[in-house]
Amino acid sequence: MTFVSLWLPAWPIDAATSVELGRRALAVAPRIRLEPAQTRLWADVRGLDGGTIATALVALAESTGVSGARAGVAFVPIVAQVAARIGAEPVTAVAMGQERDFLAPLDLEWLDPPPEPFLYPLLAAVGIGTCGELAALDPQSVEIRFGAEGVRVWKLARADDPRPIFGPREREWPSAELEWVDYELANQEQVVFIVNSLLATVTDALAVRREGAHAMTLEFTLADRSQVAVPVHCSHPTADRKTWLRVTRASLEPVTFAAAVTRIALRVEAAAALVDRQGDLFDAGFATARATEAALGQLLDKQADAIVVAHRTRHPLPERRIEWRPDPTGQLGDQLAERKPTPDLVPRLTMQLLPAPQTIDVWVVTRRGHPVPDRYFDGTRNYSLSASLGPDRVSGGIGERGFERDYFQGIRQDGVMVLLYRDVATDLWYLAGWWD
Repeated sequence: MTFVSLWLPAWPIDAATSVELGRRALAVAPRIRLEPAQTRLWADVRGLDGGTIATALVALAESTGVSGARAGVAFVPIVAQVAARIGAEPVTAVAMGQERDFLAPLDLEWLDPPPEPFLYPLLAAVGIGTCGELAALDPQSVEIRFGAEGVRVWKLARADDPRPIFGPREREWPSAELEWVDYELANQEQVVFIVNSLLATVTDALAVRREGAHAMTLEFTLADRSQVAVPVHCSHPTADRKTWLRVTRASLEPVTFAAAVTRIALRVEAAAALVDRQGDLFDAGFATARATEAALGQLLDKQADAIVVAHRTRHPLPERRIEWRPDPTGQLGDQLAERKPTPDLVPRLTMQLLPAPQTIDVWVVTRRGHPVPDRYFDGTRNYSLSASLGPDRVSGGIGERGFERDYFQGIRQDGVMVLLYRDVATDLWYLAGWWD
């Protein structure tokens, strides 16, 4: 569960009580959002036990003198919001994947904001009064008949609510500090020794995250309680401690301290993902090209079958279409040695397959009697599909080796083309790969 929506019959009129409610809610959930006009409080419970936090928030509202509070817990904001309003229990939780079923029997007026008044007669004229009846229509028909307002309500009825209730979390960059009270540092070499220790902590944290910093700040607290900040910059992102120690020494050379140092803090100000340099190992422009050629030559002489070649097969499943076979003749090595410059190639999309298809949660729409993916969740985030082509049925094999799949080529909202399929026997969905 991601969101908790706490609904109050009436928001506290006293400003002090309202502030106290928000302050105490922060002790229960890491992030909250107050909406006094809607008598509602939101809590961000990603990665936490939503039911426990929702129960604690209801009890908190009761302790501040507000009776009748109810909470809804769901992965989609509109569902959590409606669950809090209509739930018979203090806490109503809707499991992921059940959002549309929860909204289906409800009247459209429970959506927030509800449809504009002019839309009700148009919907009633075609026999639509519940969320499920509206959600069953296709988007083209809704847009043509009911316009932009109809599309907005149609999306909410389908539990499609992309509202950013909470903004992105501010990134916390690695930092380290050391403070002492028994002695004071007056020698700059001693200062550099401490800085080197702090750099080890920070660069190790960066390396774990596969990131490199290109800006840091050293902050010194002196015995007279004054502070000195020294910015340190590197020309390119790196997590190499020796590089940062060299740059830090250069930055500290012109710095003088008016008093002894009692505390040193180091924090990263800017960082970026480390990008490994890629290219042809046998390109003369790479310093390792000659060593790689020599190593490959020795390997071919001693164990020629260690070199394998990709062979394309006629297997219908993409993940089984390539086989790696040994090259005992050594012809691959000769081809590499006699390789000729390749002409300029026309850019084209290439399929990138996952080592093993990844299980995903998929929300579907019905098109010509077939379930077609509309959006999916890969365990980390949701992706909406602007287009889905398929199904392409692939089947074969006998017994345990049998397979029957419906493949779909989808285009996500961010422009990435993905390959999804549904296992017909188990009705499970998988992400097979993508094109780039």
